[in-house]
Amino acid sequence: MGKLTKFAAAASLVATVATGAAAQERQYVNIGTAGIGGGYYPTGGFICNVLNKSRKANGHNIRCTVESTGGSVANMRSIQVGDLEVGIAMSAWQFHSWNGTDQFTEDGKNEKLRFLFSLHADAAHIVTRADAGIETFADLEGKVVNTGNAGSGTEAQVHEMLGYYGVEADSFFKQETKLTSKEQSQALCDGKIDAFVYPTAVGAASILEATSTCDAKVISWDDDVVKEMMAEKPYVIQVVIPAGTYGGQDAEIVTWGTPATINASADVPDEVAYQMVKAVFDDFDAFKAQSPMYSAVQIETAATAGRTAPYHPGAERYFREVGLLK
Repeated sequence: MGKLTKFAAAASLVATVATGAAAQERQYVNIGTAGIGGGYYPTGGFICNVLNKSRKANGHNIRCTVESTGGSVANMRSIQVGDLEVGIAMSAWQFHSWNGTDQFTEDGKNEKLRFLFSLHADAAHIVTRADAGIETFADLEGKVVNTGNAGSGTEAQVHEMLGYYGVEADSFFKQETKLTSKEQSQALCDGKIDAFVYPTAVGAASILEATSTCDAKVISWDDDVVKEMMAEKPYVIQVVIPAGTYGGQDAEIVTWGTPATINASADVPDEVAYQMVKAVFDDFDAFKAQSPMYSAVQIETAATAGRTAPYHPGAERYFREVGLLK
């Protein structure tokens, strides 16, 4: 074989090896999260981080990006109309989107909604200033309270809870504000609001900001009304926030919450869903190490917790391969 022939053969081999994943058609997936100050936005970033880094090792050509959105309800609606491929939502809003109930009565049942996995539990936080005189949910009466930006899962969840107490926002609160998760901590410390209600991951940035910037605190939310609500809703769990989680917190805080679920449209290609789940679960301990909010998450429950919609076939395929589903 002549030198030219050998060179051509070698070049051909290099090209074949080099093209591998790159030769595949490039695919894109966008994850809808929530406000930048909460737990969903970094969670979307962590998922994209491991998925993008796994391209070479797992032989795919998927590019993952993150989008800040209005939160759970907005993400479920965006998946239903085809504006999002993947979205994070409290398990309660996955349930209602799949069933076409509550906030989704007019939208109707989203028959294309599919479950991928779940991560941390969104704990219901009531954050207030020490001088506001608020020790229980009932003490929010007559106060200026931020209940999340309009259309968010936070707003919907607060309004639903008000129903359990037999009251309405416009008569119970002195004023209901609609600040984003990024704005609410500063507003609390500046005295513009008396409290904010925020279902999010334990250790979320905006709550850490409030409790370290001013004399703010998180209070327990564990009364008889909450116990009644939990008894009715199997996707709601008790959450204990350990002492020392937030600035000035000397004792544990008992509240309630729902798992944060990662959901997709049935239109997402099976291979894309498979590779996303594989990237997260192949080295689950390394994924968890990206943030303390995942410290209590177990791999077995992450594959199942909060699921009320069918598995995406790509996710189910992976979980069966590794024995997390029988």
